[in-house]
Amino acid sequence: MNSKTTLEDSVEETTEKAVENVVENVVEDSVNETEEPHFTLTINVPQLPGKTQVLANASELVQEVRQWLTDSPETCIYTCFSLCYKDKRLDDYKELQEEGITQDCELDLIEEPYTEREARIHIMHVRELLVGPFKQNTSSVGIDPGLSFFSAVSNINEKATNEQHQNNGKVKENSEAKKTPFADYDFSAPSLAKFVPNNFGRCSIKCLDSLYLSGWNPVPFERRRRGDLLYLTTTTIEGEILHITSAINGFFANKSTMKNFDPNPRSDLKVYHAHSLVSLLQAISPSFRANFKSLQDFIALHHPFETIPVNTCFPAYPWVVKQSKHIYDMGRATEIYLSLGTDAVDSLRDWNDEFQSQREYPRVELKDRVLRERLINKIQADFTESAVKGAIAVINGNVILFNPRDPEEEHMYVYNNIFFSKAFDTRGTFAKLGGNDAAHVATGKDLEGIRTVNAIDVEGLYTLGCVVVDYKGIRIVAQTIVPGIFRRQDDSSIVYGYFDNGRDEPRLCSDPEFHEIVGKAAKPLHLAEHSVSDSKENTVKLYTSLETKGLMGDDGRRYLFDLYRLNPIDIEFLENECEDKEGSNLPRYPHKLTLFRPELIESYWDHKSRLWLQEIATAKQKTQEDSTPEDNSSDNEEFNFTLNPDAFTNYKSPEGEEYEKTKKIDEENVRNASKYLRDTVIRMLIIEFTTLAVTPVDGSSLTTTMHRRGINMRYLGIIANVMDESQDKKLNHVKHLVIHEMIIRASKRILRSLLRELPITYVPYCISHFLNCLLGADYNPDPQPMVSDTTIGIDNPTYAYLNLTPSLLLQQIRDTVLIRFRYSLSENFINVNVRKLPLLREICLRVGIQIAAQGYHFVNVKKKSRKRLTTFLPDDILNLIPIVKQANPRSVFAEETFEAGKLSIARGHRELGVDLMVQSLALHEQSYGFLHPATAKCYAALALYFYHHDDIEMAIDFQKKAVVVFERTCGVDSVDAVHSYLHLGLFENAVGNTELGLRYMRHAMYYWEIIYGLLHPDGATADQNVGIMLQNMRDFEGSVKFFERAKDTNEIIFGKNNVITGESYHLLAKALAFAEDFKAALIAEKSAYNIFHAMYGADHQKTKETELLLKDLTSNAVHNAKMALLKKQDKQPQPQPQQQQRKPTPRTTTVQLRTTPHHLNVSTQVKKKKLSKK
Repeated sequence: MNSKTTLEDSVEETTEKAVENVVENVVEDSVNETEEPHFTLTINVPQLPGKTQVLANASELVQEVRQWLTDSPETCIYTCFSLCYKDKRLDDYKELQEEGITQDCELDLIEEPYTEREARIHIMHVRELLVGPFKQNTSSVGIDPGLSFFSAVSNINEKATNEQHQNNGKVKENSEAKKTPFADYDFSAPSLAKFVPNNFGRCSIKCLDSLYLSGWNPVPFERRRRGDLLYLTTTTIEGEILHITSAINGFFANKSTMKNFDPNPRSDLKVYHAHSLVSLLQAISPSFRANFKSLQDFIALHHPFETIPVNTCFPAYPWVVKQSKHIYDMGRATEIYLSLGTDAVDSLRDWNDEFQSQREYPRVELKDRVLRERLINKIQADFTESAVKGAIAVINGNVILFNPRDPEEEHMYVYNNIFFSKAFDTRGTFAKLGGNDAAHVATGKDLEGIRTVNAIDVEGLYTLGCVVVDYKGIRIVAQTIVPGIFRRQDDSSIVYGYFDNGRDEPRLCSDPEFHEIVGKAAKPLHLAEHSVSDSKENTVKLYTSLETKGLMGDDGRRYLFDLYRLNPIDIEFLENECEDKEGSNLPRYPHKLTLFRPELIESYWDHKSRLWLQEIATAKQKTQEDSTPEDNSSDNEEFNFTLNPDAFTNYKSPEGEEYEKTKKIDEENVRNASKYLRDTVIRMLIIEFTTLAVTPVDGSSLTTTMHRRGINMRYLGIIANVMDESQDKKLNHVKHLVIHEMIIRASKRILRSLLRELPITYVPYCISHFLNCLLGADYNPDPQPMVSDTTIGIDNPTYAYLNLTPSLLLQQIRDTVLIRFRYSLSENFINVNVRKLPLLREICLRVGIQIAAQGYHFVNVKKKSRKRLTTFLPDDILNLIPIVKQANPRSVFAEETFEAGKLSIARGHRELGVDLMVQSLALHEQSYGFLHPATAKCYAALALYFYHHDDIEMAIDFQKKAVVVFERTCGVDSVDAVHSYLHLGLFENAVGNTELGLRYMRHAMYYWEIIYGLLHPDGATADQNVGIMLQNMRDFEGSVKFFERAKDTNEIIFGKNNVITGESYHLLAKALAFAEDFKAALIAEKSAYNIFHAMYGADHQKTKETELLLKDLTSNAVHNAKMALLKKQDKQPQPQPQQQQRKPTPRTTTVQLRTTPHHLNVSTQVKKKKLSKK
């Protein structure tokens, strides 16, 4: 037996056993603990419809059922109620199974007395109901948060859909081509005026003229004893002004007027009292009753996921928006009171205690883990929302300083029990590492460290709640407040790491208990225990870097913070790029905080473990004949490889030969990891790009691709240089994306620096001028900056943006790319390397700009059609939103279950795999909620699985959910949302809804061209799919255009002599034949034949197929030529039975998906069509 084969088998066997153990553990836990079938609950309600049904499972909380009832159109009028079973009130925070609820149980909805808080919640809920599904939240930080266009895109002719279903998806042979959704498709650059679908409607159904808190508030003391809580005033559509009392027992119309206060009930009304405000208004106003029903019907037309709030993650904000009409509403100003109360007590929360209390929740049983993860996700979402609002208030000067006597850069703030600071090097901590540049990077690395430690989830080790907010060029760090953190008189609370407060002598400490707990986290993080000495030769052992600190809080908890140096230094990059080198014309890299990513540490550990397994297998093979059972001690060995986070820093190790030897080994390990990143990981990524294993579409997907492999974005220039040397055409689309990303990041940095010094009123003027200099120079080569006329006390502003010109900006971008990415852009890069719409999109998303939805001219136009002097005007900049980074919690068990399901399916255990994936989805929904990107990925993966296994209806259901969730959490034009629309279009086509499928495809392809443009391999695949679907609709001429564009794209990317290009020519030839352009079809098929013959040879099936089609097309071409000649000579053709013209008959074609390990791509599989003799 070959020794190499034996070695590989041994390594593979060991790895396979490890994977099987993971699968078995996940299967055991999930099957034993999560196999809970859904069942139907019947809820008896006091009013019509009398009964309603809820789909639930045993592990759901009673509170979740209550929330579903509040959100459901049938029972949305109820907010203050309890659920009872057999006359016993259920505990909201208990699971249904704990309350004895099972299949076919009937619960009673019991109306409860109102408190002032419950009354405020009810009134706020009614106001939200009356606005419709797309409410402009007054407390949101931008326009249209969590928007979805799904219902607008899905708005089709139902009759046509029904006809297609009746025909089982088949198109009649003799029917004429219908007008397809691509009939008026514009193949030129898309216009941003169409970014929001024309038929997207918020809601125009008006139920009331007004509803607001009355001027008779607050309730007099004597009326409080009678049960009055609040007073409301409303004007009905009929014009009647009603004064309504919110009381303990519900709502009733009183006798008050605008001038006279009379809180007694009105007896002249037939119905003047109801528990719900909606019920009362329905009884009093016929117009309200009719319009409210129409409003509920309008909401019911939408997918349920479009209307429920996004409350477990930060919602996505579109960068192109249509500003909705601002409507006069007296009640809008009182919404803050309705939400928070008179003293805003509802908003005062002890964030730190909430975070840590949720982490201390039991985690032994799966149901406890799921509840714990759900609570952590919810508190993180709430904290993020509050932190973002606080950060904006800090930058706008609306928060009182914590330390007003210190310099501005050192100012600190406390707002809503959250500590805020600016990401500047205020104490000189990073003076030798790059100053403010290093401090800016350190905040992001600290957040990354918090995310990493939280994922390890070591019991007894705590981190701070943290959010990083970038707004108006300023980075704000928001953190929870640890008890005792602000003590100045006693620093003994720091018990781990190196502490220097700048006043006293620095201290080096390592509490034994703290060290032991940190050691539990160090093992999965692969951190080496190392000895450190101070100036007094005191020696301690640490796992983390010196800069990382451990604090004993006044609450008795152990906190680890300052985690920006959790990972070692990328020493190869530091030495090559951050120091002056002879013969190099590159400037120094701006900071020395060049650290590894945690993904790289994990990848390198896996690499070393495989080498270790090979060594063990080799040793076993050599000693196999002479070994005894006692000699097999290596079976119990455990691989141990760690990296010292203090390697190559200025830390002082103890004196002694042993310590010096350990230090050299630590440094050698870190250097080898750095070489592994440069020489192996980046090289493998280039190979993946070349083979199209991964095909990123925008900067976000490129960043994700690199980060998953542990590659920092500072390597963009090095990757671009490798691609320049390669000259491989298949890399061109990625190379364009890499260069684009460097330009985007440089532009973002420059724009942020310009915004940082400006008053808020100057922001739109600065942004519009910056965009004109960058993108509008072809329209107006000399744009003039504008200044705000609303700023007091600034007569002659000297802001930097006023001196900006197109040439100066382009030079600044070139300089920034050179220093930060080590790459030289061409002098004319703006015209060579830039696609303006994708660049505009990325800058808006990275900086937080929301611009008006309208057409923008980037090239010069005739004077008659010039309506503006520059491409962008200050009025086009509608808003500036914060960019938020947070330590998103992970549901590790849900992710492991999902991966185990995919692994089981790959091994052929289909039933087990599907069960695991479905159970993982349930875990995702319970941990993250429905509206979360992680849940959307589960929906999309299950949809793909069911599509491939012929359960198309189930696939469509899951895919619709994925579309809506991706739109609302990632963005309406995010890559995930676009891919989901493309897949949904194919799924609908598979069940015969070709017209609806084409609607989805067109919507996706419009955004695709904005995201990337043309000449992307996935774009060519999408074009081919559209062409096939248009053939099904008998739009043969339209299909030819898309096949031609796909052929052109593939020919540019893969070259003339490539099988993918050959397949494109083959599909184009068939399309031309369907369109009866046999001459052009013959030319295209000749090209396909030549390619396949050269690549495969004459005997290959593909070559024979093209040869057969080529013969038929040649026969048709000869026959047509003869017919044309005879007609020209005015002669009648003689019958030629063996050379009759054969017109191809289109049949329904199928499209199929293929997947890569990183995202879903669309590809086609066309049924063979032969032109046979009649």
